[in-house]
Amino acid sequence: MTTFAVELVRAVRTAALNRELQSKVYLDEATGLPNKNKCEEILGQEHPVSAEAPVALCVFDLNNLHTVNNRFGHEKGDEYIRSFAQQLGRVASEACFVGRDGGDEFIAVLWDADRAAVESRLARVRANVNEYSEAHPDMPISYAVGYALSSDFDEPPTMRELFSQADKNMYIDKNRVKTAEAAVPQREER
Repeated sequence: MTTFAVELVRAVRTAALNRELQSKVYLDEATGLPNKNKCEEILGQEHPVSAEAPVALCVFDLNNLHTVNNRFGHEKGDEYIRSFAQQLGRVASEACFVGRDGGDEFIAVLWDADRAAVESRLARVRANVNEYSEAHPDMPISYAVGYALSSDFDEPPTMRELFSQADKNMYIDKNRVKTAEAAVPQREER
């Protein structure tokens, strides 16, 4: 009976350690979101997405992190990243994975989503970020986003192909955002 009790305690401890290890493998400690390992696991799926269940992939990239780091220090840069992660995390659900893909880049994957669902979710992110930025004018959040829908491809794409298209679209948005931000000081000077 004693041997059974010892083995039971050992099994419970091992299970707890395994859960802790699993959390460390897939959790970004700085933001609390799933980390690059988990993002890569999703993006690395080799089979194409199902044509019957469309998937949308969004790529987010924070703007001005270098400036925040240089002006206020890396602690503030980390706070900038965490602040965005919190706003983005507010839209996560069972049908919407949100993770930090590394540095100042994040992804969101929406399963069984059409363009209207994606744009609605992105509008919620924008509203969250705008609300945060108004409350924190000393460090407003600026980001770019691009997305791709599996239904826009002739043949069902892989997750990596979706990511590639979303990333291209994010850089288009990044250029638009940077141009708009550069124009603001010029308007204020007039």
